Amino acid sequence: MGKIEMILKAKEDFISKKIDMIIGWKKEDDSIESIPAFIDEEAELDTLIFDEYCVNNLAKYLIEQTQGGKKVGVFLKKCDRKGFDQIIIDNRLSKENVIVYEIICDGMKDFVTGEIFKKCETCLDENLDKYAEVKEIENMSYDERYEYWMGELSKCIRCNACRNICPACNCETCVFENKDEDVLGKANNESETGFYQIIRAYHVAGRCSDCGECERICPVGIPLGKINRKIIKDLEELYGAEEDSLSNFDIEDKDSFSDKKGGK
Repeated sequence: MGKIEMILKAKEDFISKKIDMIIGWKKEDDSIESIPAFIDEEAELDTLIFDEYCVNNLAKYLIEQTQGGKKVGVFLKKCDRKGFDQIIIDNRLSKENVIVYEIICDGMKDFVTGEIFKKCETCLDENLDKYAEVKEIENMSYDERYEYWMGELSKCIRCNACRNICPACNCETCVFENKDEDVLGKANNESETGFYQIIRAYHVAGRCSDCGECERICPVGIPLGKINRKIIKDLEELYGAEEDSLSNFDIEDKDSFSDKKGGK
């Protein structure tokens, strides 16, 4: 179905009570920006839209909105769908409570610049090397890499926007906010901000859908996608592209994952 047919189908499902809510996009205050919409009243159905500015990945909102067994319909683009599938794999919501309206898009545009987002380029053109920027960094010396990443990661203001928007960052309590874990302080210094971003990247290793939302939403322009793609590239080379190696576990594993080992 096309985007118009998908919107009509969602409206029909809502009116017929197949779903209790629609998560989609709408306009607000005459802006060309498209923002997430949470439709739970029939009078709001006509606010639903889809255009080249519907960039937000709506998948993560489902975790909260499906609580209590609520049936939710959600609009997802191709890149968004991968994040949704990961949330299902992580058992953070029940697939039976969701109807997905998948829309084929031609790339999303920045409402400020009008330019297509970089994250859309490799999705639209399969001939592009999505690891080109990663390879550039791999060709640097160790000192050059360190200087590059410390220069980028030191910009982090610890706003948590990257974590909050990431479908794979879906723990009920983030390790950085768990009072029982002595992981990291909240000081805004080079050591801690760099450590925060690296640990976050490794926490989603093997589960990152490469939707690019973390880099898009970063208010200080840190190229977070490069970190994620480096890890994705390494995992593909080590284990193969199809195997979710880091999410598998053996129930008979004798190692303890609760006991702390080693010193600080």
